[in-house]
Amino acid sequence: MNQVSVSSLHLAPGSPALVGMATLIVLLAAGPAQAEAKPAEWQVRASIPHPVYGHSSAAIGGRVHVLGGCDTPDWQVPSALHQVYDVLSDTWTTAADLPLAVGWAMPALHEGRIYLFGGGCHEEGVGLTATDKAWVYDPASDQWSEIRPLPEPRMNGCAVSIGDFIYIAMGYHRRGGRDEDVREEYVTTYRYDPESDTYARVSDSPHTGCYIAAGEYGGRLYAVVGTYHEATAMQDRVPAEGALEYDPREDVWTYIDVPRVLRRVFYATQCSASVMHDGRLHVVGGVSERGRTGVTSHFDVRARRFVRGPDLPEGRCCGGGVVSDGVLIIAGGFLGDVGDPGAPTWALTLYLEAGR
Repeated sequence: MNQVSVSSLHLAPGSPALVGMATLIVLLAAGPAQAEAKPAEWQVRASIPHPVYGHSSAAIGGRVHVLGGCDTPDWQVPSALHQVYDVLSDTWTTAADLPLAVGWAMPALHEGRIYLFGGGCHEEGVGLTATDKAWVYDPASDQWSEIRPLPEPRMNGCAVSIGDFIYIAMGYHRRGGRDEDVREEYVTTYRYDPESDTYARVSDSPHTGCYIAAGEYGGRLYAVVGTYHEATAMQDRVPAEGALEYDPREDVWTYIDVPRVLRRVFYATQCSASVMHDGRLHVVGGVSERGRTGVTSHFDVRARRFVRGPDLPEGRCCGGGVVSDGVLIIAGGFLGDVGDPGAPTWALTLYLEAGR
């Protein structure tokens, strides 16, 4: 550090200038000031043109893709809409409609394309019915192509790309809108090979699950399940605990028994291909035993613990969440009554902790 000589300045003892100079010397000796990190805050962005809930989400190149979902009070008739949000310009546009109107489908990002597996579609005279169909979307050509169907109809599980494959797990098969119309809840896990367009069964998950936030980190799949069982009544859904880890190299599932910030279902980051960021799997909003919540948290993969973040501006559930270019985006879902999805888009700029 450069030396500063007070005597060479010929200042009178006790003068304001001398006191100020002494303060400056103390600051210089202490080194450069460290900027104090400001707490992250949610910002209101452009509203989604066609509010939906129960949709799937994925982010590619600064653009958030909101796929399908419902806008009816009875959640029985999904949409084929494909809405796209540009994070940088804060604008919404549309892209090629889905080949089938679905909700609660399972998206995965793989080599720059969006894969969409299953979901619930409307069957005339029956209601919401799980499908076995699957597709791939190429953003360069704005086109959907059908791929080999799933081994069985499935919705509301998770799909995660790891290496050369996509892993599809949990979820359920339903045919209609009543409790008894849930035909089967799955522990089966499949490895999909995009190169050969084939499925292979791998190890079963430790338990069933739906309304899932999932993602890849370090070559492993991580999942935070909303509830073990699908049901109509909240008290029958049994909010889940802990987290799941799947290692495809060993073909082993592990239940991670750690307490959550809040037990809840219907995350605003369910059915998304893009909610893992810097080893943190984001679990936002949902419904707890006390009702709709604005609690934000993430599962820290490396620390193996749940951490609370800044609360949403208000309680929100059943929406679509992604992380795009370090910004957590929440669109669609319920703010008010069921069947009346919210329009505001919310954004939270994420930041890294010191040493991370």
